[in-house]
Amino acid sequence: MTTRAVRIPRGTCRLFGAIKALSSIKKSVILVHGPKGCVYHINYILGMRGDRPSQIYSTCLDENDVIFGAEEKLKEAIEELDSELGPEVIAVLSCCASSIIGEDVERIAEDATTDARVIGIASGGFEGDFRTGYSETLKRLVEELVERPQTVDPRAVNLIGLLRGGPDLRELRRILGLIGVRVNAVLTANATLAEIRSMGSAALNILVCEPAGKEAAECLLEKCNTPYITEELPIGHAATHRFLEDVAEALGIAAGVDTADMPPQHAAPLRHRRVAVIGGPTRALSMTRFLLEHGSEPAVIVVDFDAETKSRLEALVGAECAVLIEPEQEEIVQALKERHVDLIVGGMLERPIAAALGIEHLDIMHGSQKTVGFAGADNLIRALAKRKDSDG
Repeated sequence: MTTRAVRIPRGTCRLFGAIKALSSIKKSVILVHGPKGCVYHINYILGMRGDRPSQIYSTCLDENDVIFGAEEKLKEAIEELDSELGPEVIAVLSCCASSIIGEDVERIAEDATTDARVIGIASGGFEGDFRTGYSETLKRLVEELVERPQTVDPRAVNLIGLLRGGPDLRELRRILGLIGVRVNAVLTANATLAEIRSMGSAALNILVCEPAGKEAAECLLEKCNTPYITEELPIGHAATHRFLEDVAEALGIAAGVDTADMPPQHAAPLRHRRVAVIGGPTRALSMTRFLLEHGSEPAVIVVDFDAETKSRLEALVGAECAVLIEPEQEEIVQALKERHVDLIVGGMLERPIAAALGIEHLDIMHGSQKTVGFAGADNLIRALAKRKDSDG
């Protein structure tokens, strides 16, 4: 039976994905050609998730604009932002309304007279979901901005598909430094225009979120002849070792890590907890491996969308673990109850569920926690042990 009424869908629209992919680029401005509500709600959601979006503007289309068109209004808005704010990059995005009436944001972006680099991106919500928004936006940035390299640094890498900065990005830079590898650029967390332009000068691209970044990595391979490897986020000590060994092998260098830098091992604090992991496929896989390495098989795993994830997760866990892909809200609640979950490792959307069911909750999805690398493993163990102690 087809479900017509969906309660709290697990995914959102293509415009959200595009804005999220662009939102942390430094000295950039995002201009959405659409009604003001699109920008308000997406900016509000990003703020709730702990993001600090770059400046986001709207042309605030009204009924008259939708009937008669507003391409001249958009061109004037682009030139106004360029003159008043002096950004290095202006990203011009369509939404459902402007896409339906056929506004050509890519052509208008080219026609505008600016000092900034202006990129028009079709991102109408009906034309795809947030995954499409991530993927196509990163690919467009590579197509439009990356320059063919004059030289290549044999110990430099790019991180592809990492959209949020903060403690995890700092830890990734640090652990790569342990094997003498420099992060040249990130697509797109905290990136500058100069860094994106220079991506071709790295010897290797590390794809840390395949759904978001694979098209961009393929484009870099074709444009700059830069190879890429696909890696899970290194959550946990063992995963961090594997990550560094894979990067070193791909670069043809030694992976030796000074054992003096290694954090102390901890006793597993989770063996008797009933844990649910809820989030995107990249973090869900990495967090599941981390829990298994510390003696706890998740009771429930919920993934926002499938990226060949279900079979990979089912190969890790036993039949007692419920693996749910894009489930309805009611299905999640039922699984949590049936499997007597007492700890949710998830994100913002799971807070009300946890509160309603009296379940412990740890948000690892939105950048407030350091989760990757050696330091991230220690931080997670401390946080999870604290919840165990508070539970008695």
